[in-house]
Amino acid sequence: MHVRSNPILLSADWPDQGLPWVAEPRKFAPGLDSLLSWAYRLGASRIAFQTGHPVWLRVHGRNRRVTDESLDESDIARIANHLYGADGTARLQGGQDFDVSYEVVVDRTTRLRFRLNATPTRTSRRDGANIVLRPIPDLPPTPEEQLIEPGILAACRPRDGMVIVSGATGSGKSTLIAGMTVAKLQDPHGHFHIVEAAAPIEFLLDRIKSPSSTINQTEIPRDLPSFEGFIRGCMRREPTDIIVGECRDGPTMAAAVQAAISGHAVTTTTHANDVALTMQRMVSLLPSEERANLITAMAQSLRLVINQRLALSTDGKRTALREFLVFDAALRQRLLQSDPGDWPALTRRAVAEQGQSYRVAIARALEEGRISPQVAERERTEVGDVA
Repeated sequence: MHVRSNPILLSADWPDQGLPWVAEPRKFAPGLDSLLSWAYRLGASRIAFQTGHPVWLRVHGRNRRVTDESLDESDIARIANHLYGADGTARLQGGQDFDVSYEVVVDRTTRLRFRLNATPTRTSRRDGANIVLRPIPDLPPTPEEQLIEPGILAACRPRDGMVIVSGATGSGKSTLIAGMTVAKLQDPHGHFHIVEAAAPIEFLLDRIKSPSSTINQTEIPRDLPSFEGFIRGCMRREPTDIIVGECRDGPTMAAAVQAAISGHAVTTTTHANDVALTMQRMVSLLPSEERANLITAMAQSLRLVINQRLALSTDGKRTALREFLVFDAALRQRLLQSDPGDWPALTRRAVAEQGQSYRVAIARALEEGRISPQVAERERTEVGDVA
């Protein structure tokens, strides 16, 4: 059974307020599971628990308070220990955060999945914690449902090289990649062997009955300690496609570039506000002692960079706006002949000349009726298109 967002619930209150958050850690959490199930059906993108504050949801870009009472230290401690284990609270008190996934079992065939982060915080009265859960849909929307542009679909399956998806946290990067991955698995002529690592895995795709392809997924750090180690291990597994949940540090970026230049198709994400700044971000992540050699390898391996942001749509939800650039042989040669410090400016010109800029994406969304003129104007301002 697939649990869908229920518009009837949008103005309703959580019906089980007052249930104990956790009755028995790691076994039974009636209040927590009830709230998470209700928020999932509501279409929430974020459920936040913080010491000394009520619970808040974020639904289609808008914040909403859920509980009348604030959470005290014992509430947060029991929730943390239920989500992570007996040492969850001790970990937070020791100055460490944690990223894990969590499941709510609805019935024999339905499990609601969440990715979560718990972080120590300082409140006005005492030390505390912030626990944020983000619902993971059962399966990602299809490329058609995500309105993925034909230019992206034509370039997102390179035989080798790098596909980068960038954007802010919560902008749908993982959902975009998962939608494209499902399309690969469903292709009867694909014959892909896909390996993926994420922290945590959002969409469990081994349930898809592929006619010609396979997928193996690894959760960091539960299954392996690091993305770097995962990538290096992939080199001995003969994959066609390597998906790296996030290039967040130098060793991971270096390993991803080496894998791409070695004949693998590598798809990964990073945080940046547009395609040009994605180039700057990628270069900055390269380890300084290897940068000279890796710059050349990166320029040779780039195939596609997509930057995505979500805008308020006319149906009260959110719709994706995308800037993207396909790196053909001529553009890669221009990168090789340029100083890396000039890559952002070079890329910005290339986006305007041969890619899709945010200016074009916003104009199309407005023409299609997906966003209002007011939202279009706000998005133009956000991306710096004020001409």
